[in-house]
Amino acid sequence: MLRQLVRRAAREGGRRWYASGGTPPPAEQGRSFGREGLSWRDALLLSTGLLGTSAHIHSETQAPFDEHFIARPAAIVSPAVVNITTSSAVGRAAMGGGSGFVIDGEEGLILTNAHVVRREQRGGRGGGRGDARLKVTLQDGRSFKGTVLNSDRLSDLAIVKLEGCDERIPQAKFGDSTKVRQGEWVVALGSPLLLQNTVTAGIVSCVERKRTELGIPGSRTDYIQTDAAINVGNSGGPLVNLRGEVIGINTIKAAAADSIAFAIPVETAKFVVSQIRRHGRVVRPYIGIKMLDLTEETARMMRDRDRSFPKDLHEGVYVPQVTPGSPAEAAGFRPGDVIVSFGGEEVRRGSEIIQLLGTDVGRRHQAVVVREHGRRVALYVESEENVS
Repeated sequence: MLRQLVRRAAREGGRRWYASGGTPPPAEQGRSFGREGLSWRDALLLSTGLLGTSAHIHSETQAPFDEHFIARPAAIVSPAVVNITTSSAVGRAAMGGGSGFVIDGEEGLILTNAHVVRREQRGGRGGGRGDARLKVTLQDGRSFKGTVLNSDRLSDLAIVKLEGCDERIPQAKFGDSTKVRQGEWVVALGSPLLLQNTVTAGIVSCVERKRTELGIPGSRTDYIQTDAAINVGNSGGPLVNLRGEVIGINTIKAAAADSIAFAIPVETAKFVVSQIRRHGRVVRPYIGIKMLDLTEETARMMRDRDRSFPKDLHEGVYVPQVTPGSPAEAAGFRPGDVIVSFGGEEVRRGSEIIQLLGTDVGRRHQAVVVREHGRRVALYVESEENVS
């Protein structure tokens, strides 16, 4: 099937490629094309949808698709990627630890996943400061002791500081995960199974995979889905675009599939890093409710179970549980409420409420909830700091 697509693209390329003017752009003049006017490589790209039929073969703003289009971003970010070995794995043959990358070359700060280092923190479960026995190995082979400055359970991110590193080391550059598009190429770097300096590549399968779809408890972030190979030990390594910019932090893979993996968007990482560097912890507002996005299907299930559930309510944020002693309980929230407005804005998803809560603690928010038989009630809740 693929060969047929390539042949067809090559046959039609000469007739359709330069339909707007009939003359190849300067960048394409002198290239070696097939007898139908299109090289096999560009025919393959065309057949798989990587090139549009109404555009030039290469855009000047995009990295060229040659044999080095994966090697280039890998070479840019690879010097900043590190291997992290936990104390439980040091001196043992058992696979353990994970990956990370340098975000501040002068201070020797490493970003990684919280689950890579959390068990090594004093105090056991949860985030916070702690003395961690970590071995951090740079790409040049040098190893240093690492100490966890802080970790954040809700985002699964942590910052590790190198001890005894007195010189500036290469650091990675953050990109912008809000500009990531479905189908674009990405490169994953890390140390799967302790195999340091491993590079894999793939595409962005989904730009915003909901945490509710993945069933990840306690998470406050959605994920970038990719088919780039991410395995045990890749956790904490960077996912980069073709410009070598970090757009995600490799985190998890689907246990039953080899081509479904997930990364934390770099915008989430930027927030966590700024909070830890500014406050020594991640400060988030908290009101104390569990949230479930209401859909047509879930609304129908609610009505089948409870006749008092509003008949004309099909969207909003369902509240299955209110935490005892929380600001939400003090404000009058009840299990079974459906939030349709928060902070003066209509809401359909729990993620929208989290966004509207912002980053400031102590703000007062108005929420409009729908209760039995469609009764609407306005509640006022003041957020507190969420200690993660």
